[in-house]
Amino acid sequence: MADPIDGLGAGIQRRSTTEQTAEAVRQAILSGRLPSGTPLREAAVAAELGVSRSTLREAARTLESEGLVHYQMNRGIVVADVTGEDVADIYAARLPVELAAADALTEHRDPVLYQNLADLVGEIEHAFERDDPVAALDGDRLFHATLVAATGSPRLRRFHGQLQQEQRLALALAEHSRRELGRTADDHRRLLEALHGSPEEARAELTAHLRTGAAELRRLLDLLAHRKRK
Repeated sequence: MADPIDGLGAGIQRRSTTEQTAEAVRQAILSGRLPSGTPLREAAVAAELGVSRSTLREAARTLESEGLVHYQMNRGIVVADVTGEDVADIYAARLPVELAAADALTEHRDPVLYQNLADLVGEIEHAFERDDPVAALDGDRLFHATLVAATGSPRLRRFHGQLQQEQRLALALAEHSRRELGRTADDHRRLLEALHGSPEEARAELTAHLRTGAAELRRLLDLLAHRKRK
């Protein structure tokens, strides 16, 4: 048996605490309890969570890689803002990846993937009905990640996953503001029906779905910016 590596076990516990800290702050941001631009005072947040300031800083690095927080001079850790340009760029990058996924799905007609997508549509609609924006956000993310899995490309899945991480904050804002945006129902079921149709139908509906999402987010960001100027 190989000799034990001194101190290896301590790292697992430290990462576990950091992960829990990151998840607590992540959920507070995505639920709207910590709005964009809010400074996270290290001493106060660490005390509330019962962790050290160094653990909070480690967690903040994880959240920074997800685009949820960033560091500002003289302010420390701050909940990130999302711009209209960010939204346009992310959706422009998502579109060709998801179109490739739609092509793959409509070519191979994998019944397991279709069932997984159908299950996720049900979860999104249920979250929408019970006014649970965090669950709706998770369902949306998983739906599109599952669609991209149809490509069979690990690199496209990783790239798409990074794009989804970068837009989580903007999507959370939209979910919390869907009434202001005039949304009364979710549109993933219509997209799923199109994905069962011809490749042309799938591509057209997916393009419309993503363009509508991008337009909603940009309209919301304009609305929030207008409020801040008042």
